[in-house]
Amino acid sequence: GGSPLLSISVMMGSKSKSKPKSKASKSGPQSSTKPKSSSSTWFYAMAILPLGLLLFASQLLKSALPAPPSDFGSGSMFDHIAPRYDFINRALALNLDMSWRHKLVEVVVGKEGEIFKQGGDDDIRILDLATGTADVAILLGKAASHYTSSTTPSKYKPVIIGLDPSQNMISVGNDKITRHNLSNIVRLGLGDSRKLDDVVDNSFHAATMSFGIRNVPEKEMALCEIHRILKKSDSSLPSKLAIMEFSEPGPDSGVLGLVARFFIRHVVPSLGALLSGAPKEYMHLQKSIKEFPSPEKFVEMMEGLKCPVRSPENNELEVHTFGAFRVTEVINLNFGSVQIYVATPILKKYVTE
Repeated sequence: GGSPLLSISVMMGSKSKSKPKSKASKSGPQSSTKPKSSSSTWFYAMAILPLGLLLFASQLLKSALPAPPSDFGSGSMFDHIAPRYDFINRALALNLDMSWRHKLVEVVVGKEGEIFKQGGDDDIRILDLATGTADVAILLGKAASHYTSSTTPSKYKPVIIGLDPSQNMISVGNDKITRHNLSNIVRLGLGDSRKLDDVVDNSFHAATMSFGIRNVPEKEMALCEIHRILKKSDSSLPSKLAIMEFSEPGPDSGVLGLVARFFIRHVVPSLGALLSGAPKEYMHLQKSIKEFPSPEKFVEMMEGLKCPVRSPENNELEVHTFGAFRVTEVINLNFGSVQIYVATPILKKYVTE
């Protein structure tokens, strides 16, 4: 249970003590005995050195740069890092992030594409907020193409809309959509999750948001806007919200949780700064993860909302009704450092005495 540095010093000490013994035994019958190799010493040293350098770089960044404000994660911040955003994401997540996004999409569309098989006269519409370079929107588009191309033509078609506050991220995403031949299904545009003025009430069957909600200072406002645009009518499949976000693993998460916390606090800002040339942006990434509510607290936030609700008949605010979400599942990934929150929009009545 001791530190590797202590192990190295002990091994080096035992090696130095063995030298006189080996010299004295040259003329004896045991002259063939030689000290054991200390290759494991170099193994420990090479394992520790990169971690030490990353820790040093992280502390240097924190001391040299002022802490970014909580509202730093805006469109302009992501405009700066958009050209290398995908490459850095894959590097920092060891390419695991795409498997997490595949899981998010599976949760939304169903294992057999159930969301696209509801029938009816409406287009099947899914909104991907904080779409970034459209990774999730593209996966949704591929799922829509796969599950609708082999079915009998119907009155509806799948529509995937991706919104993001960064024009540069949208530009990268549009290039990717063109390369994947999904322009007929996936459309991107500028948009802020807190103010979806151009989106009609009760108009989407599902909404997704991956690694974006922690960058929104007014999280309740964004959640209420999502509640407003999701369908709340009775149907075979209720509308669905799936949010994927980082969190710091708690103290009871074991050794792997400890490794994940070290990675988030020290590896992400230092390695992200090195790869992107944008240290302040990746300091914000680490800070936003650290300050994001625990999974339990975020579920409380989603279920404790009091979103204003307008009457579909006259568009007047309902006096006795408000909106919230019912969280049906929380999926833990990556040793508890990534969660997918699955929820459905509900309406509640104010209790009057």
